[in-house]
Amino acid sequence: MLKRNNSNSSLALVWLVVVMLFSGLLVKQFAFSSSVPIESNIMKLLPENQQDPMVEQAFQQISNSMSEQVVFVLSSSDINNTIAATKAFENSLNQNPSSGKPTLFQHVQGKINASTQSQWSHFYFRHRAQLLTQSQQETLTHSPESRAQHVIQSLYNPFSGVTAAELTHDPFLLFRDYISAVGTRSSNFGIKDGYLTAQSKGQSHILVTATLAGSPYSLALQEQLPALDDLERGIEKQFNVKIQHTGVVFYANYGTQSAKSEISTIGLGSLAGVILLVWLTFRSALPLTLSLLSISTGLLVALVSTVAIFGKIHLFSLVFGASLIGVSIDYSFHFLTDRLAAGNQWQSDKGLKHIFVAITLGLLTSLIGYLGLLVAPFPGLQQLALFSSIGLIAAYASVVCWYPILAAKPSQDRPLPFATLWLTWLNLWSQPKFRIGLPLVVTILSVASLSLVRYDDDIRQLQAMPEHLKQQEQAIAELSGLGNAQNMLLITAKNNQALLEKLTLISTELDALVDRQGISGYRSINQHLPSKQEQYNNYQLVKQLYANQSTQLQTTLGWPSFPELPKYQPITLNEFLASPVSEPVRPLWLTPINGQAASVILIKDVTNSDQFSQWLNSSFAQQQGVRFLNKADEISSLFAEYRVKITELLLIAFAVIGMVLGWRYGVKQSLLMLLPSLIAGVAGLAVTGILGSTLNLFNLLGLILILGIGIDYTLFFAEQKKSLSTLLAITLSGLTTLLSFGLLSLSQTHAIHSFGITVLTGIFVAWLLSPLALNTNHAIERQTSRETSR
Repeated sequence: MLKRNNSNSSLALVWLVVVMLFSGLLVKQFAFSSSVPIESNIMKLLPENQQDPMVEQAFQQISNSMSEQVVFVLSSSDINNTIAATKAFENSLNQNPSSGKPTLFQHVQGKINASTQSQWSHFYFRHRAQLLTQSQQETLTHSPESRAQHVIQSLYNPFSGVTAAELTHDPFLLFRDYISAVGTRSSNFGIKDGYLTAQSKGQSHILVTATLAGSPYSLALQEQLPALDDLERGIEKQFNVKIQHTGVVFYANYGTQSAKSEISTIGLGSLAGVILLVWLTFRSALPLTLSLLSISTGLLVALVSTVAIFGKIHLFSLVFGASLIGVSIDYSFHFLTDRLAAGNQWQSDKGLKHIFVAITLGLLTSLIGYLGLLVAPFPGLQQLALFSSIGLIAAYASVVCWYPILAAKPSQDRPLPFATLWLTWLNLWSQPKFRIGLPLVVTILSVASLSLVRYDDDIRQLQAMPEHLKQQEQAIAELSGLGNAQNMLLITAKNNQALLEKLTLISTELDALVDRQGISGYRSINQHLPSKQEQYNNYQLVKQLYANQSTQLQTTLGWPSFPELPKYQPITLNEFLASPVSEPVRPLWLTPINGQAASVILIKDVTNSDQFSQWLNSSFAQQQGVRFLNKADEISSLFAEYRVKITELLLIAFAVIGMVLGWRYGVKQSLLMLLPSLIAGVAGLAVTGILGSTLNLFNLLGLILILGIGIDYTLFFAEQKKSLSTLLAITLSGLTTLLSFGLLSLSQTHAIHSFGITVLTGIFVAWLLSPLALNTNHAIERQTSRETSR
């Protein structure tokens, strides 16, 4: 006995040292790190594009350019009041915080300074002779004489604003029309007093843009948003204006706050449930302390290990991980109920030995289910699998290493709670009609309800989209004509000029599609930078205009001589990309890969999907190699693909677990042990159809838990002889698990809700049918007589 106690003490000491090391690493990771190692970027859960690096670069470049931008629109009925409010708002945004917190924005642009406007005008003005709009090209080709008449009419129009200096440099007023067209291609806003303004429904609107000082998913930056909200409310009240905003950072912050709230709800709810159940069942501080010890150890080791392996832990993993509380307590319950059932005859070493095989096999079957997720290339699933697996191992180790020493003393000698109820329930399972009838009824109802199940693999289920943010984004998109485009066309060519020429051809088609209301608009780099061939053709048209129409215009205006035609100075791609002029469309040009030039065209809105699809499938689009990209659609397709693969992994895990059980218990008994989990899985899927919800990848993740936990329940019935204490432990485990995942089912995020509702239903059915694994050759009454009489 002394030798055994020394062995137990050594094992407990080793595990204590390991946990202390993890505690120290936790302090280092969170207290001494430059940033909190928590990730809130929803895209980090998803796999990168594994097929085409050009496609991945397109997604990444456009995503980065959009994610760091924040757009504000200030509106009121008086333009002067709106300008005053904008000036005050811009000044406040540019002020550094005095609280020592990081700056929210690295750049804010409300009023466009004269220098910036001059750079834009000067860049295009130097090349004005080869820059024409499509309308101007048609006019100079078919009726060049009308251009001279247009100039004369403009001169006699008192509102045209044409000056003698402008005519000297641009006698046919081509440049003013071109620069105006370039502005409307960028947005619906025009410049007034240096501000980007627009009029709509009797309101004057001013656009303010800002660039974040870091990632929109930075928790430090998100902490500044309440102060920004206070600033907006203050400006609104002071100037009687309305301020709307949009940007990835607002959605990211909403997701962060929702996840934190759900972590608190699930974690604290599960913890409160565990405390209440343990106290009502055992009526002692020791079982409660031991339960909290194994839970906290499991979460500690899981958190530290995940951060150490992945660098950061995702909030999504923490939401799911918070439900680990309801699972990791299972091993504790079996030890503690065994202790309660033994009464004064309790010996901790024998107690551990009694449950050791069952909890070890239970851990093994759970790990088989979880670790199967590591095969999928979803970082989110891999992280969730690792977090859960390590947490369960740590909780298991705490029970095995510490409990025999900490719970060496017997508990108070008293009957098991609700012993008569448990005995009645177990006796029902000894009756053949009940033993066959109940599983059969549940199976029939579940299979029948599967016909109502519908699939929906939309990636947008990962994040709840608050209505107030969507409304503001839509309002700003309608005002500005910009939008947060998700639809893209990827165009490639052998070199830069060939690509620009191809973009010009495609733009002509897209213009026609806009006219047919197939799409609301698009943004392409060739709208700001014509190819060299197009520039040359434009120059020839202008040259002919000067040669054939200058005499008439000179005579009418009474000029002694006509201004000279500017020299031909083609704009190069590098010159354009280095200029501030390219800033709005610079992200559309991609870095060459394997010597191939590539660019992206952003589609604002697909207003007629049939027309757009027809164009994408047309011979022209096919010949030009147009590739349609949509990140959400791509990931949704991956979700559908991996939904099938996860199903295959589940079947493999089921088969492996079946072989392990068959090796120990034989074919017939192993089938009885697997059947409750199988029926529970079907019920977990069927409930989505009954509730009118949809089925997705996360429902299948729930099946992994149902399989692991359901096998645990039947394992304990098959392995242990004390049926009442086993049923009590399984019931307590089931209640804590139901509490954890019942709270998950209340999540506003559909994916988490789906996971929760599936597990909630499946675990209940697994518990309900778990006595199927009981060996009916044993007399339940004889086995449990002492447990009920005490």
